Amino acid sequence: MRDNDSKTFGHQFTLELLQGTNNQCIELLHMLRDSYVRLCTHFRVKKWLKDSKHISVEEKLAMFLMMIGHNQRCVIVKRRFQHSKQTIHKYFYEVSDKMMVFAKDIIVPTSFNPNPNISGHDRKLRQICKGAVGALNGTLVHAIVPLDKQHLYRGKGKGDCYQNVLAICDFNMIFTFVVAGWEGRAHDSRILSEALADPNALVSFPPLGFFTFSF
Repeated sequence: MRDNDSKTFGHQFTLELLQGTNNQCIELLHMLRDSYVRLCTHFRVKKWLKDSKHISVEEKLAMFLMMIGHNQRCVIVKRRFQHSKQTIHKYFYEVSDKMMVFAKDIIVPTSFNPNPNISGHDRKLRQICKGAVGALNGTLVHAIVPLDKQHLYRGKGKGDCYQNVLAICDFNMIFTFVVAGWEGRAHDSRILSEALADPNALVSFPPLGFFTFSF
């Protein structure tokens, strides 16, 4: 089926996400509906993405988020949105490129205020963890890599391939540093040590006498 004939399928599915419940968006896109709407609006305002002739910004982002959120193959998203494989590839890489720009826009050093009583997302947590400026943690993300590199990314159990992502955020839930792409399983301390030794990593160090905790 051609894209211009199938516009209603992907368009209708995207409308269901935009007008549906939070649970639907969380299950399919791994984010709240309002967060999805704000993300789409942000990309429009910044002019990072524009509506194409047959596919809206909202649909482009929905296809991208479903692929990365569920490790979906292109053919699955193709069936869901009823677009050609070439179209899915085209807009996946378009959104991916702009996500890298978005990352530079939102992952910034924190403006730290040592007063634990200031208003913020986790005021109570700041009062409990006095002296902390934020938290760091790592997570495993499935990775699809060439056969000759799979041994580097191989994990335990079924032998699936992973990349490790380490993130640091402040108490207003703002990401201040992210390391992505580490091959396979690794302890957070090892990834952090390597990042600290890298002069190009731009790690935001806590002020003297303060710390970032790991959980």
